[in-house]
Amino acid sequence: MINRWSATQVYISKGFIYPFIHSFESSIDQPPENYLEVEAKDRLYAYDYSEIPEEKKVHVISIMLEAYNDFTKFEQVEFSEDVYGYFHQLKNEGYSGELVTNIFAGGTVDTERSFLTGYTKLDNFRSNVNSYVHYFDEQGYTVEGSHPSYEWFYNRKNINEYLGFDEYYFFENRYSELTDGTIAKDEILFPEMIKLFEDNKNTGRSYFSFNVTYQNHGPYSSERLTDVEYVKNKGYTEEEFNILNNYFAGIYDTNQQLYKFVDHFREEEEPVVIILFGDHNPWLGDNNSVYETVGIQLDLSTEEGFYNYYNTPYVIWGNEQAKEILQNDLQGEGPTIGPNFLMNEFFDLAGYHGNEFMKASNDLRDSIDVVHSKNRYKESDELTSELSPEAQQKLADFLQIQYYWKKNFR
Repeated sequence: MINRWSATQVYISKGFIYPFIHSFESSIDQPPENYLEVEAKDRLYAYDYSEIPEEKKVHVISIMLEAYNDFTKFEQVEFSEDVYGYFHQLKNEGYSGELVTNIFAGGTVDTERSFLTGYTKLDNFRSNVNSYVHYFDEQGYTVEGSHPSYEWFYNRKNINEYLGFDEYYFFENRYSELTDGTIAKDEILFPEMIKLFEDNKNTGRSYFSFNVTYQNHGPYSSERLTDVEYVKNKGYTEEEFNILNNYFAGIYDTNQQLYKFVDHFREEEEPVVIILFGDHNPWLGDNNSVYETVGIQLDLSTEEGFYNYYNTPYVIWGNEQAKEILQNDLQGEGPTIGPNFLMNEFFDLAGYHGNEFMKASNDLRDSIDVVHSKNRYKESDELTSELSPEAQQKLADFLQIQYYWKKNFR
């Protein structure tokens, strides 16, 4: 009588000894090699702290889209419906690129917390931790967000508080009342994000919102759930076709909700920037069977397979008021980066400089803009497992700063 997705309940079901042994290693975060706290602190505070000028403040609404990728980049997939039409419009209007996530088909919070903290390596946070959420709070922003699933999932109730959110809305404290007891889909979540933005206007404060969708969470049914065929059946089995088609049915609906959501902010008098990105690629059959049938190469030993496995899109879009204030058209092709550098990209576009840690992160990004959990890096636009001596030293210095920043909450 437990929920298999709740780590706490699973641990309870197995008694004390096994969970203790299983989790003991991960409970201790080892410092980087040759770590000296005094030196790390000096390196960090060699950078200065920058405020966001009052006249350049814009509202920022960020949304991490569940299992979202743009499959039109794979020529092997042929569509019967224009699933991604509006998303492509947003890409053309905005600034877009790809993230190299650390995860595949699960582990959502890795991408989520990398974006919010800028960290290349995450801990199981158990107390207040420095983050970009805290930075926005220091700059006078309201900082809040929504996820229509359960507050205990990935311990978000506690950890989002440690990250600095004033308020965070979950199934238990908001969305259960808006559904029949199921987890809210995007047709409910997106209008609620607009309501929260409108409510904040009464405070007169700038607004930073981070939201996580749940719609299209895998696994996807192998039974036919829709009469619409979004993708052409190129000799797939019935189960394979249904998994693929059901996934695209969810993506299609998400894009329809995005259309309504973004169009609301086109007409908004306040300056608003919207940051969209996918957390990871979708599960498509056990052992990636549907990917294999479709012909999408996932061999991690190759550059193509590595990027196919880990990459998801991002888009930074602003309304005309935001473009005017920031004096930037917020358009163009962005680089392929790790999710920990996505906030840096937005700050660059906005002309913000950020805190000491972001400036240290920017120095690393100049040489290495992907630091992957599988010990792969992107240096000088090349995917590699072997960094140049100069890049190795720059990464080592950054990891010292990062460890100090994680362990010493300001």
